[in-house]
Amino acid sequence: MRPIKSLAALLMVASFSGPALAETEVVAATWLPPQHQYSRYLYNYWAERVPEYDQSLKVRVELGSPRVTALGNLSEIADGLVDVSGHFAQYTPSDLPIANAAEELGMTFEDPRAIIATAAEFNMTDPAQQAEWKAKGVVFGSSYTTNHYKLICNTPITDLSQIEGAKLRLPGRAPAEWANGVGAVTVSFNTNEQYGALDKGALTCTTTTAADAYVRKLYEVAPHITDMPITLFWAGLGHGYNPDTWKKLSVEQRKALLYAEADAMAALIVDGTLLEEVEAEEKLKAKGVTFHKPAGDLSGSLAAFKAAQPGKAVPIVQEKFGVADAEDLLNRFQGTLDKWTGLLADVPLEDKAALAALMKSEIIDKLDLSTYGVN
Repeated sequence: MRPIKSLAALLMVASFSGPALAETEVVAATWLPPQHQYSRYLYNYWAERVPEYDQSLKVRVELGSPRVTALGNLSEIADGLVDVSGHFAQYTPSDLPIANAAEELGMTFEDPRAIIATAAEFNMTDPAQQAEWKAKGVVFGSSYTTNHYKLICNTPITDLSQIEGAKLRLPGRAPAEWANGVGAVTVSFNTNEQYGALDKGALTCTTTTAADAYVRKLYEVAPHITDMPITLFWAGLGHGYNPDTWKKLSVEQRKALLYAEADAMAALIVDGTLLEEVEAEEKLKAKGVTFHKPAGDLSGSLAAFKAAQPGKAVPIVQEKFGVADAEDLLNRFQGTLDKWTGLLADVPLEDKAALAALMKSEIIDKLDLSTYGVN
């Protein structure tokens, strides 16, 4: 009787007796640091989820990567320096007028879950927005949305007298207009530069979430937070694919990547945005951060600005971003948001599985992945 071969030996024989399964590696890089929610959820968590849908795929993640930069990663994706990366549209408004125009009403939005789903659907299906990504040589994969940004300051800012002359970093055109209107000075720094700017006094306040302030250790240089929601940050890419990389993928692989992105977007919003924000506030207080309630004149000025935004948006989009059909564009985006607000009305905030399932069925499953990003 022949001896029974070990399982490992049998598997080795099997592996060489038939065609080998080729593994496809996708390199995904972001310039954001490893501890950032964007990195942890949209990249690490996503990469972990991909094999659940297709074992032929492997995602190699590079966080804080030198391959990509805050201002240049749109072209870096298109040039093939990396297979996948993200890009914040507010950093390059002249390159992405449609993406920035749609965000003009961002200060009036509330539920980050509805925004991330709306942004994903709009970017994947709206003809004008799709044409913009195609012109830049990028295949849109997912969106990125934050919770409401607050003022993170190195000195207390609670009323209009204190904000006058303060140097503020704000996301997007509209929040900057509000700040300038109340006497502040807006200064441009990317997210990796804000710590040093706050420390050296080049910034009085940055704007970000409490969760982001905690993971970036901004409490070391900015121990004052004005508890006043200014805006959501969302325009741009969570994942953008190099077109040549995307074309080489099978339909099944494309679906697997997008399904995993739906999981990652849901986890980002629920775990990394809504739930982590509550935990971060307590952690920041333990680090000595003071949360200040805004005085009536400061909160009132912001509320008045937000209330006026819908009526001002169309001419602003036409003039600032050169979008001729501005009203139609904003209506298309608002209509998509209204849809998602309704879809999520009865979904518990903590139910990330339900959010992911809705994004798969309402967005990804309705795409023709044989042509999406290819034609």
